[in-house]
Amino acid sequence: MNIYFVRHGQTDWNIQNRLQGSSDIPLNSTGIEQAHILADKLHSTHFDYIISSPLNRALNTANIINQNRNIPLATDSSLSERSFGCLEGVKGDEYDKNLFWDYAKDYHYKDVESIQDFFKRIHTYLDSLIKKYPEKTLLIVSHNGVNIATNCYFNGFPNDMNLLNIKLDNCSFEKYDTSKLISKTAKNFER
Repeated sequence: MNIYFVRHGQTDWNIQNRLQGSSDIPLNSTGIEQAHILADKLHSTHFDYIISSPLNRALNTANIINQNRNIPLATDSSLSERSFGCLEGVKGDEYDKNLFWDYAKDYHYKDVESIQDFFKRIHTYLDSLIKKYPEKTLLIVSHNGVNIATNCYFNGFPNDMNLLNIKLDNCSFEKYDTSKLISKTAKNFER
């Protein structure tokens, strides 16, 4: 199974360095253009299914990629970005990113989805995809936080545990091959 993981196109909050989380922020004109450019790049790549986060910025990106292709497209809330609750809309320099992305500390704050709960959600979902579509090629359109969790699922945690270094630019993609999946045990995710 191959998964092409795409991060949604640019939004105004990306430019403003605001924490989007589960806020439903639309693509801006640059994000729409990025999605069209990515659609052209991927036009000759075969996909059996497209699965998108239901958040507008991801779903709109997925629809643009699929515009002339008619690939079966579904949404799944498991692919929604990590919920940052009361911090959504806050600028990146107004909260401690390192604290909220420290997997070992698993910081709990008000209504913010904890990092370990978030990773568990994404890893459980990926487990289910691999079981359901073992021989398929999927295009997943989602968010950078989901990409971080997905990258750790396929490649393990970085040696320095700095999750913020795992980043996809808007409308960039990463290809994951389940035949190269690292051996997973609960210990891989409980550091």
